[in-house]
Amino acid sequence: MRMLIFPFLFFILWRPGHASGEMFQLVEKDFLWISPNLILVDSARTYETKLPSLASFSFKNYFDSYGTHPSLPFLSSLKEKTVSIAKIKEGQILFGKTGKSVPLNRSLIPSWANPVPPYLLATPNQKWILVVYPYYVYQNKENQYAVEVYDDQGILLMTLESLPTHVSPKNPDLLISPEKTGCCESLKWAIRFYNLKEGLVSEYSCPEGFCGDILFTKLGGQGPFIIAQEIVGRVGELGASMQTNLYVVGNDGKLSAFGKILFVIREPNLDQKRLESLSPFSISNLISIEPLSEKEGWLLLFGMGERRRVLKLISRYTAPTPSPVFLLPKDQSVTGKKGIKIGDRHLGKLPLLVVIQAGPVSFFLSPDRGEEEKVVREIQSDFVNILVF
Repeated sequence: MRMLIFPFLFFILWRPGHASGEMFQLVEKDFLWISPNLILVDSARTYETKLPSLASFSFKNYFDSYGTHPSLPFLSSLKEKTVSIAKIKEGQILFGKTGKSVPLNRSLIPSWANPVPPYLLATPNQKWILVVYPYYVYQNKENQYAVEVYDDQGILLMTLESLPTHVSPKNPDLLISPEKTGCCESLKWAIRFYNLKEGLVSEYSCPEGFCGDILFTKLGGQGPFIIAQEIVGRVGELGASMQTNLYVVGNDGKLSAFGKILFVIREPNLDQKRLESLSPFSISNLISIEPLSEKEGWLLLFGMGERRRVLKLISRYTAPTPSPVFLLPKDQSVTGKKGIKIGDRHLGKLPLLVVIQAGPVSFFLSPDRGEEEKVVREIQSDFVNILVF
C-alpha cells in the first residue's frame, strides 16, 4: 500500500538538519505534498458530472485522441486583415482617427537577428493597435517578436517581447497568448495574459525540458480561465516527480486563486502513463472544477475509475514549493559507494531521491576513501533539480 502524505503531516515530515537548518525529506517509496490552500474534502459523498472531463481537453489527451492540439473556442484570433484605423506607409504608422504618424521602431530588433517586415494587428473594437516586429533567430531556429501596443489615438502604451495572438471576446481589453515552443527535451509551454487597460502582463509557464501535460480552458460562457500545468522529471534508475500547478484567472487576466501539488515516487523505469496513473492529482485525472457559493473557493474533482478525490481551492498560494531533487553519482561505476549527508543527517549512498526546501543547500560527500567533501548547490523551486556529484 502506497503512502500518501497530506498537508497536516507536512511539518512532521520536513526535518531540519541539525547543523545547516535545511529542511528535507528522503523519498524511499512515494511522497505527496499539497499546498495548504488546497483542502482535502471528504469524498465519501458522490460527486458526478454529466459534462466531459476537463482532462479530455488537455493538450496530451486531446492530441492522443485527435492527432491535433485542442481548439480554443473561448478566444478569438487577432488577424492582420481586420485592422481599419491604422496602416504602415513609408516607414510610418499612420493612425486614421487622429492623423498622427509615428515612425517604425526597428531598433527593437536585435542587430544579430534576421528582421521580417513589420505588420499591424488590432482588437475587434479597433481600440488597441499592435505593431508587430518579427525576426528570425538562426541559433534558436525560431521566430521571435517585439511588439508595440498603441491606443487608437496613437499613444504608445506598452512594449512587449512576446506576441499576443488572441483576444477574449468577453473583454477586448484582454489579449492572450498560448505559446508552445521547442519540442521533445526543449519543449516549453507559456500562457500569457495582457491587460491593456492597466499595462500588465502575467505569464504561467513550465521550465524548458520539464513540461508535462497542460490544460487551458474557460469554465462555461462566463469564465473564469483555468490553467493546469505539470512539471515532470524522470530519472530512469530512480523514479519520477510530477508537480501540478492549478490556476484560476479572472476575465480581467488577474490571478484569482492557485494551488500546487507535488508527487514524487521512487520506482525505476517509469513511463508517462504509469506516472499519471500513480499521481492522484495529475491533469489526466482532473474531472471538473466548480465554483462554490458566495466566493468560498473552487471544488476540484479528480478521479480514476470509480475512485474520487476532492480538493477545495480557497486562495492563492504564495510560499515556495518544496523541490524534488535527484542526487546522482558522476561515475556510474561508483553507484552505491559514495554516501551523502545534509547537515549531520546521513541520507545513504547515491543515487538518491529527496525533497528539499528551495535555496542554497550544503551537501557533505563521504567517499569510501579520503576526506569528507562539502558541496553547496542552489535548489530551485518549481523546477526539477538533477544534481550530479
